[in-house]
Amino acid sequence: MSDARVVDADCHILEPPDIWKNWLPEQYQEKAPRLVKDPAGGDAWLTAVGGAADPIGLVSTPGMPWDQFRWFGVTYDEARPGCYNGAARLKDMDIDGVWAEVLYPPQRTMSHFLGDDDDDFVLAGVDAYNNFLFEEFCAPDPTRLIGLAQMPSLGIDQAIDALRKAKARGAKGVVISNWPSGQEGLSSDDDPFWAAAVDEGIPVAVHINIISRKQRAASRKAAAKRGNALYDMSSEATRAKAIGSMSHVFSMCAGSITQMIFTGVFERFPELQMCWIETGVGWIPHLIESIDDRYWRNRVWGDLPIKEPPSSYWYRNNAATFITDRSGIALRHAAGIDNIMWSSDYPHHGNDWPYSRKMIEDTMGQIPNDEKVKITGANAARIWHLDR
Repeated sequence: MSDARVVDADCHILEPPDIWKNWLPEQYQEKAPRLVKDPAGGDAWLTAVGGAADPIGLVSTPGMPWDQFRWFGVTYDEARPGCYNGAARLKDMDIDGVWAEVLYPPQRTMSHFLGDDDDDFVLAGVDAYNNFLFEEFCAPDPTRLIGLAQMPSLGIDQAIDALRKAKARGAKGVVISNWPSGQEGLSSDDDPFWAAAVDEGIPVAVHINIISRKQRAASRKAAAKRGNALYDMSSEATRAKAIGSMSHVFSMCAGSITQMIFTGVFERFPELQMCWIETGVGWIPHLIESIDDRYWRNRVWGDLPIKEPPSSYWYRNNAATFITDRSGIALRHAAGIDNIMWSSDYPHHGNDWPYSRKMIEDTMGQIPNDEKVKITGANAARIWHLDR
């Protein structure tokens, strides 16, 4: 597949040290995330999310041997410039044999803004990130650096306005971190946002999970009571929880997927494209089998607003990304050849840079080439309209 264009469907940006100084309005500088030192002298971002500062150790690992991964003690001087600089990222992509990357915001840092109780500050922070994304990071080559605009947590009107502005500035997609209407759960109040997404022809992505503004605020209060225990990696229990939780992120989005299907979102908006990011795909065949079974058994008394089996909406309206997922590759036909996309998660510690092409061959070398081409690039190019 040397001539096939590989599209990395889930990559991230490590915030450059001066991002908020350069892009957040002056009146909000005192509330901006602050770059501080972690207990081992590494760099870390102190945010309002709570607990101790968030170290950059596991989000700056490209090219680092696994046995050198560490939570604390990594500085920006050690991190590759490609982690936070768009021009340098393009060079790393060339080394890795990747044509384009779909870029997602650093969600823990974005939560600093999304969970704040000041509406103006929320919007200022989201706008600051989006302006940095499109005007700085992606500017060296927006045909290869595919930034997805972060949506604010301020309710349906602001969400729709942000989506339309994102499309107008050339965004290929948007990221929602909470339900568009701002409620705790999915509701018909979110429908105007889905309608706007269809109207603008823009896919909507969810990175792992959906967390409301109210939930973020509650988590902050809990973290404040907990103190620094969240990042006490001297604790065996904390280390086990931190590492173990990285292996089952799919459980965070399964409920959101089934809610959207069973409440008829895709029945009402048949052209809506949803993308579920960094969830893996090996579990999807079981989910599809389960929801179809529950539908057939309960469709009469349930009186659901859908006309087709739930699986049909998965195959027509949804897609998901994986990093390393041999089970997903084995079950690719059940998950949907057109519904799954490879990703590296660069620069987070799930990445295999600069050996992504080797990893692709190791895990997918045995499958037909046309299927491999779809999974490693063509699906992403189609969904995000990368040829337009």
